[in-house]
Amino acid sequence: MDERLVAAVDDLTRLRELIEATGRAGEQRLPPEPKLGEVLGVSRGKLRTLLKRVEDEGLIWRHVGKGTFIGPRDLSAETSSPLPISLNDIMDARLVLEPQLAAQAALHSTIADIQAMESCLAEMAGASSLAMWRRLDERLHRTIAESSHNTLLLLLYDTLRTQSQGGLGIRIEAVFGAPTAAPTEASNGEHRQLVEAIRNHDPERAEQCMRDHIRSVRTKLFGLR
Repeated sequence: MDERLVAAVDDLTRLRELIEATGRAGEQRLPPEPKLGEVLGVSRGKLRTLLKRVEDEGLIWRHVGKGTFIGPRDLSAETSSPLPISLNDIMDARLVLEPQLAAQAALHSTIADIQAMESCLAEMAGASSLAMWRRLDERLHRTIAESSHNTLLLLLYDTLRTQSQGGLGIRIEAVFGAPTAAPTEASNGEHRQLVEAIRNHDPERAEQCMRDHIRSVRTKLFGLR
């Protein structure tokens, strides 16, 4: 493999690890760009390229004048009077949107998209904590949304995931264990079947796999089908 490509992959991996460590420490904002570039040992231009990549993955969002924050953009914070949304509403909305995103991903995904999904699967299999696994889970689901190559659908997905933060995260930890506990294999298996359907460009199978996965999650969290 080209040495420059290896270096770029290493830089991206170190940035993802830094984001993960910052989140585990309870921080929501990354250091300023000069400090971040110094920590990673990269130039300002290279850093901005890396930040754009992880922002596209939904790992961070940037607010001009305020800094770089962990997680997808908090659209609810930019709304003057957000509506109260129940966890059941969120899961129902996911059942409507995400199976269609999976079907679109099966139709439009590229080789690079599939490789990104497979990279997530490999990292999830080796995740040593629930906190790490959850971040990888979020990355995988957003990668699938990105693979639809539909800007409006991706915006809808990001809005939905923003609403999923907070209460849903608390419920996940209550059901699956403390942040240091390793997740079960069941969800990993569901993810593998889903990615396989997308890799095979089988939209009907991908849609069904995602629907089954969301229903499985809802059953585990709330005892609902």
